Amino acid sequence: MRTIAAALLLAALLAAAPQAYAQEGRAFNPIARPAARPALPDGAVRVTPPQPVPRERVEAAVATVAKAWSDKRLESVLAPGFQRRAELADAMQAKVPRDASLRVTAIQGWQVLDQWRLGGALVSRVSVTVRTQVEFSDAAGFQARDGTNEWVMTIRTREGGP
Repeated sequence: MRTIAAALLLAALLAAAPQAYAQEGRAFNPIARPAARPALPDGAVRVTPPQPVPRERVEAAVATVAKAWSDKRLESVLAPGFQRRAELADAMQAKVPRDASLRVTAIQGWQVLDQWRLGGALVSRVSVTVRTQVEFSDAAGFQARDGTNEWVMTIRTREGGP
């Protein structure tokens, strides 16, 4: 009789207990989506579809940035709105060896992100994948560090000219 009473009591407790579903209690995180396109400068007209940027222009822009890095004047080629400009300058002073130079070993590809016409110029925001090598000498001798980087560059071309 006792076992029947205990079983009935257990059955009553289980029937009164709230249902427990097989799920986790994680927070809802929305799926990330690309940000809206940035506003164009006053008087600019977006080019749709974007025109391809010639390889020579991309190579020249990449060479300019690499030379500026090697000459320790990288800030002169950064966009005015470049995020964390001061932090980059500090890192260049503190962590990059004085005799280090940046050599571009390959340009793997580029893609036009945005493009507009402004004042007789075609302005293109381009994402460039660049393989680089930092070369320097230290106590152990010659050192070379390879890397693959994505650079987002603004390339201006005069309409009807270079």
